[in-house]
Amino acid sequence: MAKMRSSENIKNILKRRLAHYGLTRQAEAAQVCAAAAAVAAGEFEPVSFRAGTLKLRVPSPEQGHLLRLREKELIGKINEHLDTPAIKRIRFEIGQRWQL
Repeated sequence: MAKMRSSENIKNILKRRLAHYGLTRQAEAAQVCAAAAAVAAGEFEPVSFRAGTLKLRVPSPEQGHLLRLREKELIGKINEHLDTPAIKRIRFEIGQRWQL
């Protein structure tokens, strides 16, 4: 078992492990979707994140249009929640909400 250096924090250890197993993009996508869900306030549902594009599901074309008008605001809020400018653009898809 590898000995942990005292100056190393858990965040750096996780980053290295995720990179080692090729899971960096999946972990980033999960973080972005979780941040988007925290900002959603029931207006949309995060679907996926890839290469700077966040895909959100909205219940109707009208809701998608209203959110499109607020796209820069949403990007700012979600990126602020992430503490990094990960999201560059948002795509909307129309669909039913997931049933939990």
